[in-house]
Amino acid sequence: MNKQVTMKDIANRLSVSSVTVSKALGGKDGVGDELRQHIIQVAKEMGYRKNLIAKDMRDGTTHNVGILIGERHMQGDCAYMRIQQELNKHLLNQGYYGIVELISADDEETGEAPRLVCDNKVDALVLLGQLRPSYVKTILAFGLPYVFVDFFYENYQADAVISDNMYAGYSLTNHLLSLGHHTIAFVGNPMYSNVVMDRYLGYYKALMEQGIVLDEALVLHDCNELGQRVALSLPKKGTTAYVCASCETAYRLMQLLQGQGLQVPEQISIVGFDEDLYTTLSNPPLTTFSVDIPLMALSAAESIINKIENPESHFGRKTICGSLAVRKSSARITPAEWDSLSRFG
Repeated sequence: MNKQVTMKDIANRLSVSSVTVSKALGGKDGVGDELRQHIIQVAKEMGYRKNLIAKDMRDGTTHNVGILIGERHMQGDCAYMRIQQELNKHLLNQGYYGIVELISADDEETGEAPRLVCDNKVDALVLLGQLRPSYVKTILAFGLPYVFVDFFYENYQADAVISDNMYAGYSLTNHLLSLGHHTIAFVGNPMYSNVVMDRYLGYYKALMEQGIVLDEALVLHDCNELGQRVALSLPKKGTTAYVCASCETAYRLMQLLQGQGLQVPEQISIVGFDEDLYTTLSNPPLTTFSVDIPLMALSAAESIINKIENPESHFGRKTICGSLAVRKSSARITPAEWDSLSRFG
């Protein structure tokens, strides 16, 4: 069986972008007449057949919504998987189908457009989790309605559904402060995403309000700026609590500390964000701040459907709140525990 010719194949033959090919074959503005005719001619010669199978013959729509997720966000992060599942459920209830495409690090780097966009398989896009600004620009050039979920960029007047990450970091840090902890580390890379940055800023704000000067040595990275995990390192002696950027990081940290003979929460308190498998795998169970994922997914589904049916609509940013769940990984520290802690570096 011959391989189906795609817009990417045509773009490679002509040394143009997939966006240009899509606009030319779709009759959209932004392509000169001469180039448009050349692209159409080459497409015919290559045997390209426009994907009409999924089209609704009454209105020319697919009733499909593309859900784009960076592969780097799926490495141990169950939160995005749960958002995607809830989003698909809400879309289906409204007569739409969610199609997921994972975006590899290479695609982000090279600007390789998603297949589901190039092949005209969707009417709109949900960008779930932060992608590189240059890659977002490539995607938006196709002119489809879109919504950002769990991230935003200030330079885009984009509709976005986000969680209140700054308040989450603030709430978790205040919880530890209320238990008597004052030397509190933050474990996460603020430069990885604006989600982690906002959680870090909430941590910083809580410390400032208590007159505690931020010690940069207490900001520990769990990954590099591309989201690739790095080995955890422990800070100076006397650190009694940790605010971790994710439950997975909290789990890794707990394993490391317990391996050195430290007890959680008797000597060290650990808290994290979101609710996933690592919350219950941890022993003791983690204290967390979690967003209302069903509400976040519902808001995203309603927003993108509204934009499909009302192209001029604009709602700005919707912020979804969450709640603190206190479990067994955080506790008040006492002077006696401080004495025993001094035995460890």
